[in-house]
Amino acid sequence: MKNFIYLIGTADDFESIEDLKACYFDPSNPRFGERNASCIGVNLSEACAVQGYDSLEEIATMIARGEAMSDGWCLDDTVSCLLEA
Repeated sequence: MKNFIYLIGTADDFESIEDLKACYFDPSNPRFGERNASCIGVNLSEACAVQGYDSLEEIATMIARGEAMSDGWCLDDTVSCLLEA
């Protein structure tokens, strides 16, 4: 099993992917929850395969983006990244 975390935040609140990740990983910084951002978990079996995708990371990204879009996010004016948990 591989576990991933997809982070997404508005470009107004985060200058870069590095800023998004730094805010998420800083336990002394409660700003991640105060900023316009979301964290979406994705867990995939190592045997998971989807035609047209070459890696579990690609599959996890597409699943997480779908979850984000279902929650009202769009890719315009956002920064996002996938992390292995």
